[in-house]
Amino acid sequence: MSPMPATQLKADPEQEALEWFSRLRQPGCDERERQAFARWCQAPLNAHAYAELEACWQQLQVPAARPRPRVFSARRGHMGKVLALLFLSGLALLAYLYWPLMQRLASELHTDAGERRSLRLADGSTLHLDSASAMNVDLRGRTRLLHLVQGQVYLEVMLDGRAMEVQVDDARIQVFGTRLMVARHADHDELVVLNGKAMILQGGDQRMVSAGERVTFTDARINPVEKADVKAADAWRTGQLHASNMPLGQVIERLASYQGRRVWLMDEQTAYRRVSGDFNLDRPGETLDALAAAQHLQLHGVLGQWLIVQ
Repeated sequence: MSPMPATQLKADPEQEALEWFSRLRQPGCDERERQAFARWCQAPLNAHAYAELEACWQQLQVPAARPRPRVFSARRGHMGKVLALLFLSGLALLAYLYWPLMQRLASELHTDAGERRSLRLADGSTLHLDSASAMNVDLRGRTRLLHLVQGQVYLEVMLDGRAMEVQVDDARIQVFGTRLMVARHADHDELVVLNGKAMILQGGDQRMVSAGERVTFTDARINPVEKADVKAADAWRTGQLHASNMPLGQVIERLASYQGRRVWLMDEQTAYRRVSGDFNLDRPGETLDALAAAQHLQLHGVLGQWLIVQ
């Protein structure tokens, strides 16, 4: 399957800086590409945009073990403390809002919000990446290693005599089949096996998952194996979300993620309403409006980053 066309670059220094930031961290980046980057930086606006991006990245990458500098001393007045607190709060907010984007751009393979892409790896395997997904791939060793950083991936494995593992945080998935799907959600992760088998291991716990089965897991535990709705699990590859008695909050979050937005539900009970139906992921704005009208909800967008539901 040939890759879907990538999003075209905009003639905008900030957007181009993000693209260069990602490309320079790719394993295949060579001297020729670095020379092209140097020519791009000759434009003052470009150089300024990239310098600001690097500064933001350095702020986010400060090691946790490094002692924090004292922002203010006991001799400074109350106003200095307030300003320092506001600065730190603003920095924390920026890190929270833009960390997922920075994390995707620093990964080897990634998609933007609303974009799906199919990629054929060097071993012949094919990855189908969902919207706002990111992966790192290492095919050099006797065990092929894939690391799902964000989002969702449908994997078609080419058997070449070597083992394959998919890492999701501390969990490891040993692949014994040829088709499976791994997804990262807000409060849990999920493995669905469509062909063959896969073993998930985390700490001292493990589960064997066979074709037609699924399992969810968190940092603390692996849940029991369940029967999977294969048709619903695979629907996103054709731009559809098939919901069968699904929590309303999960449906809203899924649609909002295709717009690159996070959801804030004002009424927590709303999240637990159950809904069924087919929802168009390729037209998330219209689909969200129709869903909100049917559920008597109001939607409010904030700064292009948040979707407040009440």
